[in-house]
Amino acid sequence: MAEEDSLKRTDETTIAELRELVSEFVHERNWEQYHTPKSLSEAISIESAELLENFLFQPDSHLPADIEKVTDEMADIFVYLMSLANTLQLKSFSEEVYRKMIKNRQKYPIEKFSGNNYSKQ
Repeated sequence: MAEEDSLKRTDETTIAELRELVSEFVHERNWEQYHTPKSLSEAISIESAELLENFLFQPDSHLPADIEKVTDEMADIFVYLMSLANTLQLKSFSEEVYRKMIKNRQKYPIEKFSGNNYSKQ
C-alpha cells in the first residue's frame, strides 16, 4: 500500500491530528534540527509570497485557472504553521485560534467594522 493511501483523509480531521501528521513527517526525515521558530517563520513568509505569486498583476477578482497551485501553497503555509506550533510546544493551536478570535471580535465590533464601514476605518 502506498504511503499516501494510509493517510486518514476526511473533512472531520482535527487540527491535533494534522499536527501529529506533520510531526511524524518531520520526525521521519530528522528535520527537527532545522525547524527552529525563526526558520519556520521564514518558511511561512516565503510560502505566503508563493501564494501571492498566483495573483500577481491580476485584477482583484482573478481566480487562477490552476487552483491546485493555489491550494498547494495554502497547504504549505498551514503545514509550516502546524510545525511551528509543534516546535513551540503549544498545547492546543485550536485554543490559540479561539483566543485570537475573541480578541478580534473585541477589536473589530460589528457595528464599526461591517460591510462598507470596514473601508472607512
